[in-house]
Amino acid sequence: MYDVATHATRGVYAGGGAAHKAARTVREHLLNYAGRLLGVEAESLVIEPDEQLGQGVIYCPNLPERRITVGDLAKLCQTNSWGTIAAVESLRQVNAPPAYVAYFVELDVDTETGQVTTRHAVIGIDCGTVVNPDLAAGQLEGGLSKGMGYALIEDNGWDPVTGHLLSKGFWVDAKTPGITESPLLANIDTFFADTYEPSGPFGAKGIGEAATNPCAAAYANALYNALGIRFREIPITPERILRALEARAVRTKEGALA
Repeated sequence: MYDVATHATRGVYAGGGAAHKAARTVREHLLNYAGRLLGVEAESLVIEPDEQLGQGVIYCPNLPERRITVGDLAKLCQTNSWGTIAAVESLRQVNAPPAYVAYFVELDVDTETGQVTTRHAVIGIDCGTVVNPDLAAGQLEGGLSKGMGYALIEDNGWDPVTGHLLSKGFWVDAKTPGITESPLLANIDTFFADTYEPSGPFGAKGIGEAATNPCAAAYANALYNALGIRFREIPITPERILRALEARAVRTKEGALA
């Protein structure tokens, strides 16, 4: 199942965009200070990472001997009381490019208990440039965990007369899946589309709720494939699965007698 989550872009897209904007301003301050120290125009300087030093180095490509590390420059600013190299920026994004997510789940259903066990899950996403692959994969894995709970066990019912929450605010009926109810990380595969969002920081879009939203539909389709029963209400609890199986058995028996 596919999902478009417009408001899932707040973190990377909006927050990351603001951080990117502030970083550009800090970079400008760094180059201005370095230009005065090195005796060159700030516009002629570049900053590049040095893996051996473990930090950035500011230098002039045409005069490579004129260089200084970001750490040394910051220390000079401190000892000479030149001020803090900092920036305060604000950003209001005018777009909300959606992330697209596809879910595939493989599951087993115990027809005696109604228990659903997730064997394997594959999650694909188009979120633009993936800035931090490990963190993005972790967000998809977390989306699967939350989506499983939403699909199978989280029941936040309301009293139709009083309007009160039936669980009274306790995590009794609205629990999330535990360790024994979740698939192993080795059985979760994540894939990222190779795309670029020109209005996002470094071409990135957000993930957010898009990692969770299509999960329930994928489980409903997988259960239909396993049982031949279409569930149109969530959570698809073991009790609902057993009731549906019993109802089908009654219909089958009545049809045979007719």
